[in-house]
Amino acid sequence: MALKTGILKLIVDASPVAKLVLVILLLFSIASWAVIADRWRLFRRARQQSRRFFRAFRSQRDLRQLHREAAAWPASPAANVFREVFGKFANPVFTGDVTERTGLSSAHNQAVVEAVYRELDRASHAEMAKLEKGLTVLATTGSVSPFFGLFGTVWGIMSAFINISAQGSTNIVAVAPGIAEALIATAAGLAAAIPAVMAYNHFLHRIREMGLELEDLSTSLLTIVQMKSQYESV
Repeated sequence: MALKTGILKLIVDASPVAKLVLVILLLFSIASWAVIADRWRLFRRARQQSRRFFRAFRSQRDLRQLHREAAAWPASPAANVFREVFGKFANPVFTGDVTERTGLSSAHNQAVVEAVYRELDRASHAEMAKLEKGLTVLATTGSVSPFFGLFGTVWGIMSAFINISAQGSTNIVAVAPGIAEALIATAAGLAAAIPAVMAYNHFLHRIREMGLELEDLSTSLLTIVQMKSQYESV
């Protein structure tokens, strides 16, 4: 079936450079949409499971039981941080086994608190890195695609002027193909960039929210450790 006059025919009849620009923009768009779909699912699960974890964390006094329950929320950064830190310092830092800690110096207790703080910081950064995975693709697509589109626009306008010069006429028939080629490149650049920028800003906002949740969790756990250290050093 012959191609009708329209956008598809303009793309088929475009110059090799314009086609190359459109292919590059298409690849950027496919990569960004793949990241958007993946991160959307991840952040939705993370948000739901983090809510469940924090409800359990605020109501559960038995941290060992909470540690077992947290295994059911693998997508929650807060649950993963808690599981990792609690697994390393459960006994006697969080469980309050006084018989093992009686007589320890305040300097030793402070060292324990600092060790827990460092592990919380390390685990939190590791979880944040997981959340940020792929966002560079969105940032690159959002910043680079308009420039590729601009390049295609400039090339199309150059083609229009070349046609004018070759035909010695400013008739719309001589100018239209190059102008249309330029507009298609511009539209393709914007079509790739706009969703990527919007998704990047949305995910960045989610990451900041989860970062605050991790800070809240770290503060709560450190408070528990400090309170037990002070009690057991008396």
